[in-house]
Amino acid sequence: MSDAEALPLQLALANAERVVAAVELPVSIDFEGGYAVEAETLAANMAALASTGAVGCNFEDQVIGGTEMHAIDVQTARIAAARRGTGADFFLNARTDIFLQAKPDTHDQAKADAAIERAHAYAAAGASGFFVPGLADLDLLAKICAASPLPVNFMAFPGAPDARAVAQAGVARISHGPFPHLLALKAFEDAAREAFGA
Repeated sequence: MSDAEALPLQLALANAERVVAAVELPVSIDFEGGYAVEAETLAANMAALASTGAVGCNFEDQVIGGTEMHAIDVQTARIAAARRGTGADFFLNARTDIFLQAKPDTHDQAKADAAIERAHAYAAAGASGFFVPGLADLDLLAKICAASPLPVNFMAFPGAPDARAVAQAGVARISHGPFPHLLALKAFEDAAREAFGA
């Protein structure tokens, strides 16, 4: 199953509820774009997610199914609607796709400034954290961490700086995305091929 909200909403909510019931740790969900653009529906979807017992979610600013990003004013309205749906205690991790949508060799101060602008806007709208997946440049990461009013979330990936380095840059949270899962699947596939001589 791919991203881009390909998993039906009701199944995503049911999965969240099952995970929450199965573990003792607090659970945060990748809720992509909240399965809605319009504020009322988005708030209702977020309320449904919070009712599963999850304590937080990632909420991204890319247009689901497209290549564009929501304009800042649109995304801040969406964050405000999400906050209305979840209540004050839910950790709303506002993800920006600025760095995922651009090749690493184009990551520069202008993109960092654009991210910082979004961090301030998202904080004012009610976000709890700021997620910058795809960014591996430690200097830019440190500048964003220093300027962001929200704690910054880094996504680890093969070839990225290690946890100590990103912590020293000011990162408050490290996510691992799909990479450990993909590595485990690859090991399983390799073992199966070896066992069956494929």
